[in-house]
Amino acid sequence: MVGLATSTGPDGAAVLAVSGDLDIAGVAAFLEHAQPLLQSDAAVIEVDLRDVTFLDSSGIGALVRLRKATADGQRLRLSHVPASVARVLELTGLTDLFADRSDW
Repeated sequence: MVGLATSTGPDGAAVLAVSGDLDIAGVAAFLEHAQPLLQSDAAVIEVDLRDVTFLDSSGIGALVRLRKATADGQRLRLSHVPASVARVLELTGLTDLFADRSDW
């Protein structure tokens, strides 16, 4: 089960904090929570993954969709990426797609 919360970071980033399993069961909710952030004036959308315990191919696909959906002038930043999630992104060759990242 995925947990989701939105907030504003100290640098003005629109933050989507994700917890639990980002898998096929939680992808729709993840993308639904992300939609208002994409439509906001925020220059940076930050996805905080510190509490993600599992990421499957559906979750990877959702991150890619979110990255591709960012508007001109918006950046997607991944933060607090657990080693297990970073490893999955490395194995799938997606680390360059998420070049704007912190705390890996």
